[in-house]
Order: sequence, then C-alpha cells, then structure tokens
Amino acid sequence: FTPREMAGGVRYGGKCKVGNWNENATLDEIRAQEYLAKKQAGTLKTDQYNRRMAKALAPVSLTPPSDSERSIKFGDVVMLANVASGAAVAADVEDADPRPGELSCAVSASAHPSPVARNTWSFEKFIPRASAYLTPTWDDDLVRYGQKVKIVLNTAAGAIAGCPPDDESGGDGVNRLRSYTKSTTRFAKRSRFCEVSVSASDSYECVFEILTPDPTKRLVSEGVPVASGAPVVIRHCNTNQCLAVPGHSSANDFGDELEVAGHTASGAGNAYVMQGLATGKPSSMTTKAPGDINTFVIVAGER
Repeated sequence: FTPREMAGGVRYGGKCKVGNWNENATLDEIRAQEYLAKKQAGTLKTDQYNRRMAKALAPVSLTPPSDSERSIKFGDVVMLANVASGAAVAADVEDADPRPGELSCAVSASAHPSPVARNTWSFEKFIPRASAYLTPTWDDDLVRYGQKVKIVLNTAAGAIAGCPPDDESGGDGVNRLRSYTKSTTRFAKRSRFCEVSVSASDSYECVFEILTPDPTKRLVSEGVPVASGAPVVIRHCNTNQCLAVPGHSSANDFGDELEVAGHTASGAGNAYVMQGLATGKPSSMTTKAPGDINTFVIVAGER
C-alpha cells in the first residue's frame, strides 16, 4: 500500500496502477460477482424488504355479516378500529421480540385505511376449564357481549420472525393478541402501560372480554350478539385493563404509527362511586366509563 492508503486517505481506484492495484481490481470483481449472485437468488436487502411489504400489505377481503343484524361470528375477518384516533390495530411479524423464548412481535395502530394482512383479525372462542362454572358460554358461533374470546391475527400476515416450527415450539401455528402485567421488564415503550403484543404461544394472557362502553348497560347486554360497527370495549381478563391507543407515536418500517397498550382511561368520580355503593347499587352500575382511547369499532365487510 502507498503511504496515503496506509494513512487512511482516499484509496486509488483499481484502474490506477499504484500500490497493490491488482488486489483492488480483484476485490471489485468479487464484490460484483457476489452482488449478481444475490440479485439472481433474490437475497438482496431490497428484495427482502419488497417481499415483506408485499406480504404484510396484501389486500384482504373482510367477511360480510350473514344476517340483517350484522352480527359478528367467530372466524370472521374483521378490523379493530379505535374511535379516538381512527387507526386500526395492526401487527408486524418481522419486528420480533429479541428476548429468547418470547415468540412474540410488535403491535401498533396503523392509519392504513384498507384491510390488509397485518391489520385484519378474527375471534376465537375461549373454552374455560370444567370447574369454571361462573364463566358464561354459548354454543353458537356468535360473538356476544360479556363473552371471553381470543383475538387471532390473519394467517396471511405470516409467522413471527424467528419462531421455530410448530412441532418444535409446541404451538398450533396461530398468532394471538396478548397482554402482560406491567413490570420492570414488561411495559409499553412510550406510555409505560401494560405491554400488548402478538404471541405464538397460547395462554390465559391471550383472553379478552367484549364489553359495552357504558358500564350501566353491561348487565342487560350480557349475551347480546355484537354487531358490526357498534362501539365496544376490549378488556384483558388477566390484567383487567382495557385495550387502548393512548396516542403515543413511534416510527417503524411502515411509517409513524400509534402505540397499543393495556390501560383503562377513566375520569374522576370517586364520590359518585362511593355514593352508589352506599345505596346498594351493583358494582357494574357504579363503574366509571372508559375513555375514547379504549373504545373500538369492529369493522366487517359489506353485504
């Protein structure tokens, strides 16, 4: 090498026969051959990114309601749109949790207006233990208020990055929405509320309950089928916190999207609650209503 090259200066090109020019020319040829080989095999970073975007943003048809009441059924492909922000809950299967054994990926609220693979979901029926006598269950396929369900990501979004095959991980190949109790190692990055993610493992942390936004109507609405377009509150059964879009934005590969967390936003009103308890009102009649960030609309297809 020349003193200029050894000092870290700009190196001469391979065509200039100064210093070890033959080595530079050979390295240029090797880099060109590696580039052509990756381009032919489709392993370039740009090719991987384009395939990822094409899969995540593939158009999906929402399931239209089958009756005049526009009732939602288990297995219907729907979107979960937040009332306060207008964004839909979406997942990024490539943004996997780097911690070993997690088998989960990030969840956010996307402003993408059309139904695609990453922002469409379906409901799965939760089957309680035989000893859980107080858990209400129904035999039909209708999603009802007060019913415990699991929220499943559309299979068109693909598997979570780094997730082993089903025979090795013991999973069933289904990615479900999941929330965790807030701790020093598990919390939402921006709001510091309960973390929400999509997980390939199945547990009680994946169980949610569909409720009406008005607490005074939850007793009379229990068992009523959920209609498309009706406002609902999705409460996590393990943490007792409602699904929320607090409004904190963060950048990812799809642009600036809002954070999804587990947090029940309600105003004051402690005096009202205590007065109701003193007069013998049931707890559901004195519960404070959650905020707009907790209210969602289940969007289905058009008939």
